[in-house]
Amino acid sequence: MDLDRWNLRLTPLTPLAILAGMLLVGSVLAAGGQPEAASGGFVELHRAPVAGADHLEVVMGLVERTGESVSPKHYHPGGEFALVLEGSASVIAEGGTEVVLKPGDSFHQPAGEWHVVSSGAGGSKSVVFRVVEKGKPAVVNVD
Repeated sequence: MDLDRWNLRLTPLTPLAILAGMLLVGSVLAAGGQPEAASGGFVELHRAPVAGADHLEVVMGLVERTGESVSPKHYHPGGEFALVLEGSASVIAEGGTEVVLKPGDSFHQPAGEWHVVSSGAGGSKSVVFRVVEKGKPAVVNVD
């Protein structure tokens, strides 16, 4: 597919477009199209350049956690948008604020802000969009 012909640009409506994409992906995954993922693993579903910003790309993925689990303390240099599809997840962000998410809830983690994600006994499944600089890591663990 020639993505340049779509003339994709970051605008004030970009978060709304990303959320609409999350909902579409969520309905596809709920219909049985999910790939297998290891507990707590990120499975990349799609990667695309951002037109007009040659150094950026958007990475869409699925995070599936089975059973109770806690991520390492980490941050995303380019920010992250997530939509919970199944189960529940808890995010503790920089500053100590905790947000509990259930199916249908979405969350934005600002670029560079550390956080820890945990899931309950039933695990969780989320679709995630990350904005990343080409050639740079999407996730950085914090010691």
